[in-house]
Amino acid sequence: MKNILIIGAGIVGICTSIELIKKGYSVTLMDPNEPGSQTSYGNAGVITDSSLMIINNPLLLKSLFQLIFKNHTSFRYSKSFVFSRLIWVLHFLAFSHKNHMKFAAKALRELQVLSLNTHQKLIKITNSNNIISKPGWLKLFKTSESYKNYSLELKILNKHKAKYTILNTMQIEKQFPDLEGKFFKGILFKNSVRVKSPLELSQKYFDYFINSGGKFVQESCKDLRYVENKWLVLSDKNKSYFDEVVVSTGPWSKKILLNLGYNIPLAWERGYHHHFSTKKKISINPAIHDVEGGFVYSSNGSEVRVTSGVELTFLDAIENEIQINESIQKLRKIIPLNKKLIDKPWLGSRPTIIDSLPMIGKAPKHKNLWFNFGHNHIGLSTSAGSAVILSEMIQNKKTGINADPFSPKRFSL
Repeated sequence: MKNILIIGAGIVGICTSIELIKKGYSVTLMDPNEPGSQTSYGNAGVITDSSLMIINNPLLLKSLFQLIFKNHTSFRYSKSFVFSRLIWVLHFLAFSHKNHMKFAAKALRELQVLSLNTHQKLIKITNSNNIISKPGWLKLFKTSESYKNYSLELKILNKHKAKYTILNTMQIEKQFPDLEGKFFKGILFKNSVRVKSPLELSQKYFDYFINSGGKFVQESCKDLRYVENKWLVLSDKNKSYFDEVVVSTGPWSKKILLNLGYNIPLAWERGYHHHFSTKKKISINPAIHDVEGGFVYSSNGSEVRVTSGVELTFLDAIENEIQINESIQKLRKIIPLNKKLIDKPWLGSRPTIIDSLPMIGKAPKHKNLWFNFGHNHIGLSTSAGSAVILSEMIQNKKTGINADPFSPKRFSL
């Protein structure tokens, strides 16, 4: 029985560990932090099969001038980061064309459908139904102009037969009476699932992994070396040998693989979230994307969580709360926020590959080394599906979907 190490205990690493232990492997999960407590903790809490429009699309180029000279709630950037990583930025922008948008949408649709189906099975076997609500994803548009700008994404959704309902102003008011203000249109995604607590879901999945015979080592991986057909893993306190290794360390993947000679074309989208109590009980099932506002919010009775847009900057940059504070001020006009439930906003980083697609598959330069990272801002939605296809690759089986768009070999690493 092969002994496999998964480095990184976020939702992607946990799902990968589950799939491999189900296949009969001896699996160890390694992370210096509690499972699901880093990037996976801070996501919007949505599992969908309809997040198909990548960030670097043709509309990005059209709005580039405005983005450069005006920070927005949905996007802020560090000038020093852009200049220091100018080659990455230019490559990222080079993928902002229609053909790649269509290519990425097809690949992500297949991965997300597989992932949603797999999550639904995991939710059942881990008894996680109490933290799930459906439908789980709603986009709201305040103006006809913003809704018109969404037409390109609607075309992509229609092409891939995504299931959604268009709501008018009266329907929004009727279904979501706790929302203040007028909304022109809404898009309610029927198949999407909202996770009330992403951290709790990760922990339930992790408990299932441990109860299935998995092992967890709460240490940092300091170095990886391939020695006599084995992987020597040096951690904080120990050294261990494994037959195979999967790197699933999200935004830290670039650093950990640099020592092995890989220059991963990865950068970081930082995001913040905050928690508030409300002045009255709020009854809203889906997570809501305020399109003009550029933020996402969701409620659990008398508690609301608000998540900011993207901040493009260094992984270790100091905190900048301007973006999340702007989101909070806009949300106050929609929901009667009361007191802070946490002292300061949570901050995390999401890994972004230059083509906005995750990297899933065999490492090009080494035997028995595998990648599963770079899931951008949709890691929860793609995590379980990526785990399935990677486990099939490790078994040397044909994958259930076309995994070529996610292959590490698409780049010269």
